[in-house]
Amino acid sequence: MVDRLKLKLPPRRRWLDYPCAAISGVCLWAAFPDVGWWPLFVIGLAFLVALVDRSSTGRGMWYATLVGALFWLPHIHWSSIATGGWLPWVTLSATQIIALCIWAWCAAISRALVWVRTWWGQTLSWAVLWVAVEQLRSTVPFGGFPWGKTAYAMVDAPWGKLAPWGGEVLVSAVTMMLAVLLRRTFSLLRTRSDEHWWNRPLMLVLAAALACLPLAITLPNAQEAGSIRVGVVQGNVEIPGNATYSVPLKVTGNHTRETLRMAEEGDAVDVAVWGETAADRDPRANSGVANLVDEAVDALGVPILVGFNGYDSQDNTRTNLVGWWYPDSGLSDQLYGKQHPVPFGEYIPWRSFISKLATEAAQVNVDMVAVDNPSLLSVTLNDGREVPFVMGICFEVAYEDLIRDGVDRGGQIIAIPTNNYHFRYSAESTQQAQMLRFRAMEYGRSGIQASTNGVSMIVRPDGTIVRQTVKQTADHMVAQLPLRTSLTWAARLGIIPSVGIMCGGGVVTICAVVRALISVRRR
Repeated sequence: MVDRLKLKLPPRRRWLDYPCAAISGVCLWAAFPDVGWWPLFVIGLAFLVALVDRSSTGRGMWYATLVGALFWLPHIHWSSIATGGWLPWVTLSATQIIALCIWAWCAAISRALVWVRTWWGQTLSWAVLWVAVEQLRSTVPFGGFPWGKTAYAMVDAPWGKLAPWGGEVLVSAVTMMLAVLLRRTFSLLRTRSDEHWWNRPLMLVLAAALACLPLAITLPNAQEAGSIRVGVVQGNVEIPGNATYSVPLKVTGNHTRETLRMAEEGDAVDVAVWGETAADRDPRANSGVANLVDEAVDALGVPILVGFNGYDSQDNTRTNLVGWWYPDSGLSDQLYGKQHPVPFGEYIPWRSFISKLATEAAQVNVDMVAVDNPSLLSVTLNDGREVPFVMGICFEVAYEDLIRDGVDRGGQIIAIPTNNYHFRYSAESTQQAQMLRFRAMEYGRSGIQASTNGVSMIVRPDGTIVRQTVKQTADHMVAQLPLRTSLTWAARLGIIPSVGIMCGGGVVTICAVVRALISVRRR
C-alpha cells in the first residue's frame, strides 16, 4: 500500500538517484567544521527528502544508507585516529546510519496517511520524525551519541537564533521544514503540490519567512551579574600523545610554562582554566604535579581550574575530575566528576566480548565510571565574589540536559575542559567547539572550551567567537566575559520539547502503520 503512494521516476532515470545521494551526503558533511558551510546542510537534506519521497520504502532506506555513509564516515573519521583501527569507526558510523534508515522507513510509511501527502502535512510530519529520531539516537544506547545533530550545523544560520526559544528541537525542526519546502518548491516532478498554481509560490514564501524572520531576534550579551576576566591555558600535548602522557609531569609542565608566560605578560585575570587531565597524574597523590600546579597558581595569584584522573585501586576504576586550585589552600574539596564517560572510549561495555572483536579495547585497561553530581562548580574570586560555573567535561557539551542542569542550578558561565590529543589535527575539537557555541546561544551564557592541545575557544552568550587557538600548539587567551543569570525558554522548558517531539514522532508512525495495515486488509 505504502509503496504505491510513491512518486516514481522512470527506470531509465533511476541512475540519477546515485549522484543525488552523493551530493546529499557530501553536503551534510561539509556543513560541519572544519568546512562549516552551513547552507549546504539544507541542500543535502532537500536531496535526501527527494530521494526518500519518490522511492519505495526499501529503496528509500537504501538511499538513506548511502547518504548516511557519505556523511558519517568522514564526519567522525577522528574516531579511527583515536582508536588506531577502522572497526570502532565503522561500527559507530553504522549505528548512526541505522538511525537514518529508521527515519527513512518512518518517513516512507507515513505516506499511508492522507494528510501527510499534502505539502503542509509532509513539511510538519517529516520534520517531527527527523527530530524525533535524532533525539532518540542521542539517548540510546549507552546514553546515546549526540553528535552531528542538525542544530549544531546551524549556529551561523539565521534560524540558529531560535536556540534560546526551543533548543536543538526547534532549530533542527525548522531546518528540516525548510528542506521539505525547498524540495517541493523546486521539484522537477509534478507533485500533489501542483493541484493549485499558487502552492509553489506559497511554499517559497513560507520558506523565506522561516529562514529570514529570525534575523529580527537579537541574542543577549549584556551583563546580569557583572563580568569575569578569564584566562585559558593550552599547554599542548606533543604527538604521539600516549608517549607524552607516559612521561610523568610532561603535560603538567607544559601547562605550567604556558601559565607562567601568561603571568609574565601582566594581563591580570580573575581565574584561569586548564584542559581536561592537564594534570597528568593525580595531584592529590603526586607531589611533583602538585608543586607544578602551585607554581602556576602562585604566578597568577588567582584560582585555576585543573583537571585530572582519580583512581580507585580497590575497584580498578577511574574518575575524570576537575577542581579549583587556590593560591593559599590548594585544591578545593568540591570537585566536578564526569557524568557521561564515553562508551568504548573511556570504558568498555561487555569487555570480555568486545575485546575479542577489537584489540583497541585493550587500550582502555581501567574503566572510567560515571560520577553522580550536579553540573555546577563554584569558584571564590579574590574580590570575594562567588561565581557558579556550569561544568561539562569534553564530550559532555553534546548532552543538552547535562548543561541545562548547571544553568538551572544558577550557573552563570559555561566551562568545558577537554583533552583532544587523541584526535590530533582532525575536526573533532572544532566540532565540539561548535556545540559550545550552540549551548552559549541556547542558554544565554558565555562559554569556554579549554583544550590541552586545541582547539580552545572563548564565546559570548550570542555564540560569537571572542578568541580561539589552533591545534597542536601551546598558547593562551584572555577575555572579559559577561555573567548572566536569566533563564531562556530552552532552559525553562527542559525536556518537554525533546520528549514531546519523540512522542509526536511515535504517534505519526503508529498511525501510519495502522492505516497501512487496514489498507492491506481491504485489498
